[in-house]
Formats: sequence, structure tokens, C-alpha cells
Amino acid sequence: MHALLISLGTDGDVYPYIGLGQRLRQRGHRVTLLSGERYQPLAAQSGMEFSALATEAETQEMLADPDLWHPWKCAFVLSRWGTKQIERQHAAIEEHVGGDTVLVANPGILPARMIHEQRGIPLVSVVLQPWVLPSITAPPVMPLGTLPQWAPRFVGQAYWNLFHFVAHQFVGRDVNRFRRTLGLPPVLRTFRWWLSPQRVIGLFPKWYGPPQTDWPVQLRLTGFPLFDGRLKVGLSDDVLEFLNAGPPPVAVTFGTGMQHASWLFADVVRACEQSGRRAIVLTKHPEQLPESLPSTVRHFAFAPFRDLFPRCAAVVHHGGVGTTAQGLAAGTPQLILPFAFDQPDNGVRVERLGVGTWFHPRRRSSSRVAAALDRIASPIVQTRCRDVALRCAAEDGLTHAAEEVEQLESTAPR
Repeated sequence: MHALLISLGTDGDVYPYIGLGQRLRQRGHRVTLLSGERYQPLAAQSGMEFSALATEAETQEMLADPDLWHPWKCAFVLSRWGTKQIERQHAAIEEHVGGDTVLVANPGILPARMIHEQRGIPLVSVVLQPWVLPSITAPPVMPLGTLPQWAPRFVGQAYWNLFHFVAHQFVGRDVNRFRRTLGLPPVLRTFRWWLSPQRVIGLFPKWYGPPQTDWPVQLRLTGFPLFDGRLKVGLSDDVLEFLNAGPPPVAVTFGTGMQHASWLFADVVRACEQSGRRAIVLTKHPEQLPESLPSTVRHFAFAPFRDLFPRCAAVVHHGGVGTTAQGLAAGTPQLILPFAFDQPDNGVRVERLGVGTWFHPRRRSSSRVAAALDRIASPIVQTRCRDVALRCAAEDGLTHAAEEVEQLESTAPR
């Protein structure tokens, strides 16, 4: 089997595919990663073939736009950036397709779905969070206007019909324009069509995203993909020195792609300083940080979450599902300060589990951050965190996902 793994975005969007590729390689399969060119070295270290689906300049163009993190403007940014690449992505994927290929793709890589229709190549869609799956019975929390759970079914249907109509204006017309050149019929509900009709893998456990009756019947939940980009490297000497110099610090990160959170970093640093907490701030873009940090706060460009979080008193982050999962696995309380996308939904799920809290952007301040850190330091939260960490330790989401890919390859008609 030749597994063609396809995803774009930040580390949180690509690392799960690299982790899955490692498992498939261990099981004797050929693996090719199609992604942003920044991931070529890690793919090579993992024994995978690689092809760039986007240049570093193109990725930076997207990440540098502050509207990418706006609750609703993000839809404009992503649709504008993605639709202009559809034709090129289609050609790039086609170059690697052969008789034993299985496409394992982020649903946002729309040409993978088209090639499945054209060529009959088996297709696995991978969703990293429950938020991606529309539902009336358990509506995901949306940055703007969440469907109430008590809403009658006809209201829920109208809500999602409106969602699909708006999505069609952003994406669907460009998709159908390209489909016509391929001789394919038009699609009306892009964000239902984009999922594989054969197999959808949910890389999260049932206790995090309980299955719903209106979710796709071809969905299989496997558990979190607890891969954080490390192969053999652990914590650096500088990080270890700071950790050993005092009580467990607060880890602060707002995602590898974030370049526009200077005000939020300042609030969190101030909250830690005022409350006497030590902190490790992780960002590859230090220009977001205050000019001078207190002696109790240290900045590092990177530290593997799987090694760092268990040694921290709490994790303050944006609510990306990858960071959320690593916090759950580490048994560390979480304070989520979301911007857009699935981040508010993950905040609600963390709060329901009793392992942390979250609050809306308009309620952020250094005093509220400090108070929230006090709340999640309670013994009740600590106990609940340990219970959830044991659940994570009992699962191997990436191995189960690899088994699902193999099962589809062996049974799907071509």
C-alpha cells in the first residue's frame, strides 16, 4: 500500500499526519507526505517521501494575515487562500497516484475528493476535532452564533442550510467551476461533500466527542494523535534548567502559527507576575512578547509538549485541539483563551470534563487570567485531570487510525 498523506496548515494540522505516517511506515507501507515545504525535514527523518503542496512564502502569506484569527473574517482568509490553489493541488496529487494508492487527506484539500470521484482511488478523510462535524443533536460551539441544543429540529435544519449556503458563496462556486473542467457534476453542500463517502477517521476519543446519530455513518473514532513533532529530542538543557530552578511553571502558548497575540501574551505574563507564578512562554515569533520579561518568566521558541506539560502547573493556550489533547494526556489543568475556528468548542469540552476553564475574548484581562489560574489549581480539578490522563494513556489513536486505513485499502473497490 502507498499511503498519500495530504494536509496543509500549522504544526497542529500536519503533525497528526506525520505521526500516522510513522505508524504506517512501521507496518511496512510506503508513505508520501504532501504538505507545506517546511515539513520536508521532519518527513525525511521519519522515512517518508515528500512533495511540497505549498511554498513557505505561501504559508507565511496566510499566517501573516491578522484576520486569520478573527472569529468570522477567518472564513474569507482561508477561502481566498485555498480556492486559488485548487487546480495546482489537483495536479500535485495526481502525480503521486498509482494502483495501490490510498488517499488520506484533510477534508480541506478538496482535490483529494475529486480525484477519488475521477479515479476510484480509496479516500480516507481525517478530522481532528468534533467541531468539524455538523450536528443538530449536539451542535458544535461556533465563534459566532451557536445553534442552541434545545432548538427544534426544523430550526436546526434551517441553521445548517444557512451555513451551507454561505459556504457555497465562499468556496462552492470555485469548486464547481473547476469540477466542470474535470467533467464532474456540481456539488451543493461543499462541507458535507468534502468528507469521504468511504471512511472518515475522527482523531479523538468517544469520551471527548460522543458520537451523534446525525454524524456520518462512515465515521470511526480512534483517539487522539499524541505526536508533537519530536522524534528523539526531549527538553533542552535551558528548559530543564528553568524547570528545576523553582516550582512548576505555567506553560503559555497560542499556537505555532500565531503572530498577532502581543496584547494577550502581555496580559498572561502580567497575570503570572502579579500572582507570583513562574511561566514558560512558547512562541516562534518573539516580537509578540513584551520587551522585557520578569525573571520568573522565560521565553523558548519550542519545547515538546509531551515532555513539558506534565511538569507544569497549568497550560494557558488558544484551544487548538492538538494542544488541548497534549494537556489532557499530561494531566495538566488548562485555561483556554480562544480566537476562532474550533477553539471555543474545545474550551467548552475541556470545561465539561472538569479539567480546566475558558472564557470569551471580550472577558480577557490579567486579573481574570490570574483568577482563572487560581480556580483550575483546585484539588478537584487536579484529581479530574489525573483521571482523564489515565484515559488517554489507555488509547493509541495513531495505531488505531493506521488499522482503519489498512482496512479500507483491503476492502474498498477501485
